[in-house]
Amino acid sequence: MSSLIYLTLEGDIQGQISAGCGSQGSVGNRYQQGHEDEIFVFSLMQAADGANGRVHHRDLQFCKLLDKSSPLLSNAINNNERLNMTFDIYRANQYGRLEKYYLIEIRGATINSFYLNSRMNNLDYEYISVDYDYILSRHLIAGTEFAYLLTPERYNQLFPVVQKTLLPEALPERKVTLALGIFFDGTGNNAVNTRNMLEALTAQHYEINNPDAATILARNASEKMGVSGIGATSYLGYYTNIHWLHELYEQYFPPDSCYSQGVVYVEGIGTQAGEPDSLVGIGLGTAETGIIAKTDDAVAQLAAAIDIAFNLLEGKFVVENLLFDIFGFSRGAAAARHFANRVQAEDSAIISAISAGMDKVSYRGAPAGKTRFLGILDTVAAVGIVANGLNPHSADTGNVDIRLLPGVAEKVFHITAQHECRYNFALNSVAPDWPELALPGVHSDICGGYLPQLREDLFLTRPLVETQPHNQPGTQSLVYRQTIAQLPELEHSAAIMPIVRTHAVTPEVWEDDYAPRDHYSQPQKRTFSALTLRHRTVSFDWSKVALRMMIDAATEAGSVFTDVEKVKKHRLPEELDDFCKRAREMGTATRRNVEKVAGFTPEEVEMIARRYIHCSAHWNAVELNPEGGLHGGAAATKIVGFVNRPDENWNRTIYNMDGKQR
Repeated sequence: MSSLIYLTLEGDIQGQISAGCGSQGSVGNRYQQGHEDEIFVFSLMQAADGANGRVHHRDLQFCKLLDKSSPLLSNAINNNERLNMTFDIYRANQYGRLEKYYLIEIRGATINSFYLNSRMNNLDYEYISVDYDYILSRHLIAGTEFAYLLTPERYNQLFPVVQKTLLPEALPERKVTLALGIFFDGTGNNAVNTRNMLEALTAQHYEINNPDAATILARNASEKMGVSGIGATSYLGYYTNIHWLHELYEQYFPPDSCYSQGVVYVEGIGTQAGEPDSLVGIGLGTAETGIIAKTDDAVAQLAAAIDIAFNLLEGKFVVENLLFDIFGFSRGAAAARHFANRVQAEDSAIISAISAGMDKVSYRGAPAGKTRFLGILDTVAAVGIVANGLNPHSADTGNVDIRLLPGVAEKVFHITAQHECRYNFALNSVAPDWPELALPGVHSDICGGYLPQLREDLFLTRPLVETQPHNQPGTQSLVYRQTIAQLPELEHSAAIMPIVRTHAVTPEVWEDDYAPRDHYSQPQKRTFSALTLRHRTVSFDWSKVALRMMIDAATEAGSVFTDVEKVKKHRLPEELDDFCKRAREMGTATRRNVEKVAGFTPEEVEMIARRYIHCSAHWNAVELNPEGGLHGGAAATKIVGFVNRPDENWNRTIYNMDGKQR
């Protein structure tokens, strides 16, 4: 008759009698995968005959294996239990696949008889015969059927009316989107160390706005923290725009909100809170405080950040999406790019951290989350590894992955420093693949980190030294003439020109007596000469423009920030208002790839430079002797002696994402 027959059997006392009958525990290696809660039927017989105009339905008989239901059927016949039975009958279709094509449904059945047939070297069969009150036969493919009720008086028992219970209408499921802001600070920047030093400064009644604050901070770092030189880098500056973005990133939403934000702050490369800064981390961007290590620090903080964000919400909810808004400055921008690539690659450590943070809620989003926005400020990877000769100027970033492939983030925006030109600060551009805008200023004019007021006394050219007769004026020396000859280069270099045109650059000469007598035993002296930038005071306010531009870009992507205009410490000087408005318009045009807004004219850049653009490229700070005169300044090698020296011809090296120089 058919290929296969499966029986579903339910008793009004014992319930689902066929449950588990097709399992391995019930029938051994004859178990039926996909039919574990049905009884396999070997044969089925049902008949009806008519006489004298009346129909007589005979017993329905079937054969099955000895299985889990056998004792339950004994209970059924013993207790005269009423049974409902459904036989599903399968055949092979035209494609050779099984299809259910016929069913027989029995209601109000009682077992008349069953007997067991167990023989050696044969299967153990049971033969069962039942009477019934109702039968339905239906051809599922042809669409025909027959139904007959043998006992009309039992209709209500056979077809009980099910009262529909009206349950309270379920509340719509609350779906929450969580955004995590990840903030990678710059090389040698650490908000914790900055805060500690500023608190010490306040306790001594010094003003951070004083141009002499840098000197006082250096003394405090040495005396109170026991750090100096490169080890004190993160103790001597001010907060960066990464810190301010972290502080302004909104974390407080209504407790029944469907959107929330959390934050992760990552200390700058080369730094650890309360510890001396690392020479290797700051110099090369590697090791335990290097770029990759800082992305691991971010991963380690994810679970706690998720938990904190959820603690601010009330009620039941499911997490529909986890989004990342990633920000970085300098090498922190390289870390931000590397972290975004880890998210896109569904890094296992990120997945584990998210899973740990979501352990108390239902999470339906991407396992590693998705990056909504990547906001980077003047990316300087500057990775020194063996393969590139420990040269941070190289385009080789080793294992630091700063390429940004399509899909790495929904939105990307890169602000670069138009007047940065230090040799060790080569730019890792993302143009033309992603929106990028050069803004007037040097590295930390864009990213922040300068003290509110900073006095600059700098060598603009490398101090040259020459041995002279003691009675010969220094202005008659060769090194002085060589120094004078370098002035036109500065006056025509785009990077330093705005400063040279708005502040005096002086050729200076100085001397010391550390020279042996000549071969006639006449006294000699060492004469030094360099171009200097002296007594120049610069404000940090221009960095507030880039802060606003980055908030604009992140807000367009969906991030939520506190209104920066309402925060007193972020107010702009009035003379920068129009310039700020123009810069923000330029940023919007760049991101939308529409007709460019007119940039700043050379005259406008000079107006900005007069008080707000720092001189980052130089040949070290001027040194003074106890009498107030110039002292020393020369160094044997450029690599170690002049880490802030300008690049060739004061032109910044720029690499594209393939590591090719532009």
